[in-house]
Amino acid sequence: MRTVSEWKGTISRIGQRNILTDSYHRNPLEGHEFPDEKGPLMIYLMSSSPGLFNGDEEFISCRLTEGAQLFLTTPSPSELRPSPYDEESRQTQTFFLEPGSILEYLPELVIPFKDSNFRGTNSVYMSKGSQAIISEIVTAGRIGRDEIFQYKKFSSTFEVYWENKLQVWDCMNLDPASNLRGAGNFGEYTHVGTLWILSEQVTDEHLNYIQNTILADEGINCYGSASLLQTNGLVIRLLGNSAQDLQNVIKKCWDHCRGELFQIRPFDIRI
Repeated sequence: MRTVSEWKGTISRIGQRNILTDSYHRNPLEGHEFPDEKGPLMIYLMSSSPGLFNGDEEFISCRLTEGAQLFLTTPSPSELRPSPYDEESRQTQTFFLEPGSILEYLPELVIPFKDSNFRGTNSVYMSKGSQAIISEIVTAGRIGRDEIFQYKKFSSTFEVYWENKLQVWDCMNLDPASNLRGAGNFGEYTHVGTLWILSEQVTDEHLNYIQNTILADEGINCYGSASLLQTNGLVIRLLGNSAQDLQNVIKKCWDHCRGELFQIRPFDIRI
């Protein structure tokens, strides 16, 4: 049986508080909010399903009204699972940021099981003065069970619009049949991570700090690079063999940009 799940929400700034003013969900997906008197609203997206099976569809949509701040995450990894259906599972995520709003979306990692087939579409609509930090970590599979690059396909696109004009389009297509262990692909690594920093305030100084201080640290246990986007932002790419290693680097970059760009103190979301 195919499952279609959905969560939609609107976050508004009312006085000093960020409030979920409109919400809709279709099981098994739902959002649990943790209000803060002054800081960003925190929402955990939770699913009662054991994972996203081939043929399933999941829709996530969120609007941040002017000046609103949201921290969005998930409590556990997203598991992509096989099923009797041949077609891919699909996840569509869409975010609308009105002027002055701030979105931080740092979900847990994605684990593609053997024979899973996945396609994700991520769209972010930015307005003047809005800012966002968005991450993604994808593993090679259930590595503890020696399921390494045994999924059918994994495809994920990421697009950013500024004032409704397409400024960023990125696509990651992973096909184990093409020898992902070969040169020019993963090589010796099993995990890939991406961190998007979207802001009109990003400068060469932010890029230089990430490149020369965070990514140049010999103790990070992963390979990383960073570059400025053509418009309003930068992207950080990571390869490693441990989700925790990639999460640690993403946390350092997030902490730095959170303080420099948002003037918000860092905090620990996972112990």
